Amino acid sequence: MKVNIIGAGNIADYHARSIKALGYQLGIVADENENSAKRFAEKYGCRWTTDAALLLSEKSDLVTVAVPNAYHFDVATAAVKAGHAVLCEKPMTRSAEHSKQLAELVRQTEKPFFVGYMKRVHPTVRKFEEYAARIGNMRSGLVRVYHPTPQDSWTFVRDRLAQFPDAPMDGVFVNAGSHMLDLLLRFAGPVKKVLAARMQYQEGCCPKVDQMTHALLEMENGATVTVECGWLPLFGVGKRENGWDELLELRGDSGLGTLHTTFWERPQYESPVAELWDESLKTKESYNAGMVDNFEEEYRLIKMALSGEKVPLATADEALAVDRLIDDIFAAASIRS
Repeated sequence: MKVNIIGAGNIADYHARSIKALGYQLGIVADENENSAKRFAEKYGCRWTTDAALLLSEKSDLVTVAVPNAYHFDVATAAVKAGHAVLCEKPMTRSAEHSKQLAELVRQTEKPFFVGYMKRVHPTVRKFEEYAARIGNMRSGLVRVYHPTPQDSWTFVRDRLAQFPDAPMDGVFVNAGSHMLDLLLRFAGPVKKVLAARMQYQEGCCPKVDQMTHALLEMENGATVTVECGWLPLFGVGKRENGWDELLELRGDSGLGTLHTTFWERPQYESPVAELWDESLKTKESYNAGMVDNFEEEYRLIKMALSGEKVPLATADEALAVDRLIDDIFAAASIRS
């Protein structure tokens, strides 16, 4: 499988590393920053260009869109129109309206299109689908996302926004919370409405980069779900007491399912853990599939999908549902996303 990448920033490194690890071909990278493109090409042994149109003119099995969030819509749209199968990093776009347009384009062209909610592909996370089906009538849920972030990191964010007010930056809710919202929708179904929401910001960061987000959701299945996301300087909390505290909890009449996801930069050290309390059996089950690199698994499944197999990768329509929920939570908090 030959993959070309648009964008040579930090997240593109994880894609390139996985492509090479699987023995796939990395053809060419495009980035408007010449130094970034050169550095990336030298590191991964591929060609480079500053012209994305040149990359799109070349034949490939897949084009990966790894540019900043704000540019996903324009770049992914161009890739689809050029006739490529596409993997677009999450979120699919930064507005539900743009995501609706892109999803419609994907339907019209019928080209394979995947969105990079790669946490859903881990075998442990896939096992959680079985657990979620065994909790009975769902009554409540919790989405928790806390990442350890040094307090002095906000100085960089404030300074950058002061110097470049239009810099394409997002906070914890979009960058980290979106992954867990994808899992919530996948395992608990659609959201009926956002009941309430609040966002907290560091001075000089509003409305671009939130530090804390809380929301209360009413699901179509009747359950109430609490969402909480934060970047805080707490490095000894969470399931592994390393500061990474991500949890999806679904509570029903017959059981309680919990899913602890992991720091995605450490696939060789950590694995998600899925648990189920089954009231009828009066037992607790636990599942850990071991160390699996989410990015490698994502590309392995893409190759299968391109061969016609059914795989649990996020579709454009599923990503649209996440982006609609993101917009609705911003609106409920009276913040423009």
